[in-house]
Amino acid sequence: MKLTYTDIKNQFLRNIGLQGQTNTNVLADFDLNLGSRYQMVLARMKDYMTQTTVSKTTVASQQYYNYPAGIVNIESVVVTIGSVRYPTTVVNSQYQWDWLNSLQVQPTAIPQFIFPRKLDFGIYPIPQDAYTMTFNYHYRDRNLSVEDYTDGTVAVTNNSTLVTGTGVTFTEAMEGRWLEITSTSNTGQGYFYLITDVPTSSTLTISPSYEGATGSTLTYRIGECPAFPDEGHIILADGVTADFYQGVRADIEKATWFNNRFWTGDGQNSSRKIGDSTITGGLIGLYNSYEDRNSERVVERKKKVYPFLDQTWGMTLTNS
Repeated sequence: MKLTYTDIKNQFLRNIGLQGQTNTNVLADFDLNLGSRYQMVLARMKDYMTQTTVSKTTVASQQYYNYPAGIVNIESVVVTIGSVRYPTTVVNSQYQWDWLNSLQVQPTAIPQFIFPRKLDFGIYPIPQDAYTMTFNYHYRDRNLSVEDYTDGTVAVTNNSTLVTGTGVTFTEAMEGRWLEITSTSNTGQGYFYLITDVPTSSTLTISPSYEGATGSTLTYRIGECPAFPDEGHIILADGVTADFYQGVRADIEKATWFNNRFWTGDGQNSSRKIGDSTITGGLIGLYNSYEDRNSERVVERKKKVYPFLDQTWGMTLTNS
């Protein structure tokens, strides 16, 4: 089940017996611990639902460029010159890179190689003009922090990507979040749609096209959702609850219970054994469900021109 930041926060408050209450210190602790647990899960469920593309423009005579924000690894970089798309090849050897750059004459003006460094990457041959570079890469999602937006109502049309709001103020920041129709009278209620664009303050576009019935004055919500499998979203609430009891409340018994739930889905199961087929819940169960898939089979991708990196799933889990 897909959960939003608000859903996870409300479940956490139920876990600690403060449902419906507002405590600034508790919520600040929640945000801090949620960020830590979320990044922990992302690190272990890497490359799931985290593929995106972005375009940059080269500068004449400039060889090195910064990576896109939040990048984990690059699948491919394609340089477009005119109407032709040129795939690049990665160079992982400093010696080979130095050798290329020692050539007195560039064999071609078309960029052919990229050289990844810690904070940036190089292009060879050095671009001679402004070219468009298209990155196909995996990113590490930023922490969840935005409450659900529910102002006004919306109108939707079956098989259309356009959503029109009344009494709303949609913003560009909502792109990448999720829309759910909450009006129970509509057949599309309860399904989430990715917001792909916010053309105006009262319209947005979604993907895929709306599959429910055409309707207006519908209640809805727009929320931030974790970028890993939906069935695992609930473990974040267990994780932050464990952190709360371990820190603020200093209740080790409850902290252990919820930490076990985070890892195994069972408050009494303290196992941290990756690959244990008897564990079907928690982060370990989630990992077990996807460990034999590489990221290409998990995510539908555009046709690869030259893979920068195609990792098979393999990682080590440790209790923390």
